[in-house]
Amino acid sequence: MGGEVGAPSSVDEFENRLRRLSENLDAIKEQLEDVALDEMSEAHAYAEMAKECAARPDIAWHLFLIAADSILHRELAWAVLRAISETQVLAREMLAHARAGSYNQERLEAMVEAHASIEEFAKSSYQGLAEYAEPGTTLKRLLEMLAQEEEKHKSLVNIVLKRIKEAGRG
Repeated sequence: MGGEVGAPSSVDEFENRLRRLSENLDAIKEQLEDVALDEMSEAHAYAEMAKECAARPDIAWHLFLIAADSILHRELAWAVLRAISETQVLAREMLAHARAGSYNQERLEAMVEAHASIEEFAKSSYQGLAEYAEPGTTLKRLLEMLAQEEEKHKSLVNIVLKRIKEAGRG
């Protein structure tokens, strides 16, 4: 994913997309809290079932994996709710800065370049951690997905650097 698709072409479009995003995030938050509560119940139920039949590891293992995944799902849902709230705060801050005018191009370029290597480090860290996770679990897929996200960030950083450098020549 190059990240290029769908970038706003004007400040007006940027502001409209930030507002629409924030509204959509409100809708997600409303439903996600219910999902988190359901996952809490599921994690507990499957853990109890797994303990009940611990003498049958062929059954208990699968119930344990469902319970472990459900615990992670629950915590991810709560974390996503917190992240959505922070994203909405950021969107409001971006709206306040959208018409600020110019920026220090050299400073921005240096800052973006300094952070570019962090994306590669994060990607390799997530990939390494994924090797420890049990195959087929939510944790393994999550760590693999985060590694892919860091690759996407690296691609976006390259796009930003290219655009900053082009603006400096123009």
